[in-house]
Amino acid sequence: MPSQTAAADLEAMIAFREHLLRFNRSLAEEFASMQTHWRGLGGLWRDAKYHEFGAALEEAAQGVNRYLTVTEEHEAHLLGLIERLRDY
Repeated sequence: MPSQTAAADLEAMIAFREHLLRFNRSLAEEFASMQTHWRGLGGLWRDAKYHEFGAALEEAAQGVNRYLTVTEEHEAHLLGLIERLRDY
């Protein structure tokens, strides 16, 4: 039977992993929605700021995509830790 400390650690790891998964899903969906919304304004918003915003959005997209890719590995690692804690 796991100790209370191990059980608490397991619960904390499970909660963090679930939070990470929800956050990443929300981030990906909201960012994609923002990009689509911005593109939809292309026929109405025609000044230089539209293009400046687009460049900033593209730069942010690279960072968001890099973060999402890297955290896939972290999520898998967390799952491994959780499984080991369950066995403890």
